[in-house]
Amino acid sequence: MKKINWLRIFFLLAISFALQIVFHELWDFFVHKEKPHIVIDNNGEYFDPSLMSLNSISKFVAHCDSVYGGSRINAPDTEYYATIIALTLRSRFYHGYSYYKLGQNFMAYMLAPFIKKDLSAIVIPDDILKHPNAACSQQSITGMEVFKRKGFAVRKVGFYNKNYGGHFCFEVFYEDRWHFFDPDLEPSINIMIALHHPSVEELSRDHVLIKKLYARHETNYMTDAVTTFGYGQINKFPAPYAMIYQYATKYLSYTLWFWLILLYFFIRKRINRPAGKKYPELQGWAVSKTQA
Repeated sequence: MKKINWLRIFFLLAISFALQIVFHELWDFFVHKEKPHIVIDNNGEYFDPSLMSLNSISKFVAHCDSVYGGSRINAPDTEYYATIIALTLRSRFYHGYSYYKLGQNFMAYMLAPFIKKDLSAIVIPDDILKHPNAACSQQSITGMEVFKRKGFAVRKVGFYNKNYGGHFCFEVFYEDRWHFFDPDLEPSINIMIALHHPSVEELSRDHVLIKKLYARHETNYMTDAVTTFGYGQINKFPAPYAMIYQYATKYLSYTLWFWLILLYFFIRKRINRPAGKKYPELQGWAVSKTQA
């Protein structure tokens, strides 16, 4: 009996805690809105706080459609529409990783340190758009998803510089060739538009051009990094395992209380299960002994 009482108390506390998690998740989803606390413009990075309202891929696409003047892209306007996406993406974020916090995906936040710390860095595009800041990978993931939603083919472009680390960008295919986009480091948009967004392969052959594009950054970084570029698979999400982890933990954050209740009743049933049902032959033997 004491075991059952302690079991009841343990699960009561655990279920109460799980219900608090749900409350915080729902509060964050429906009520809390993260406000930007940093606007980085000293180095030329531009952030437009009014675009914080674009907090999902659907809203982002709808905004680009409204700027363009329709949802169907006319063939001669492909590059123009791509530029609208690029400019909106640059203005939507300022640089800096966005991570899940308490109340956003509790299970991802709590479990990541025990599995892999970076797993709490958000990769689900709609969740990235809940924040004003995003790293190069997160901005590119968002941009790739928007372009895919509009029917473009995309692929990841990864750089690595042994002295500076890695960088994550992407390319988009239209007008029979690939075009390079870097929403995080923001190469000169005027030059990119004038050159019709050249591919990274074209850029890698012209170090003078790279230095002009990235004049406000450490140019040695980009001139070295561009020569090490590598491609991801076409239209493949660049972080599939992290996305599975984050969807799974988000599901658990909302439903953990339910599974705890089921587990409690299962364990209690096992504890209360009569020994005779577990060993029917002994039960028969005990009855015959009693009758004798």
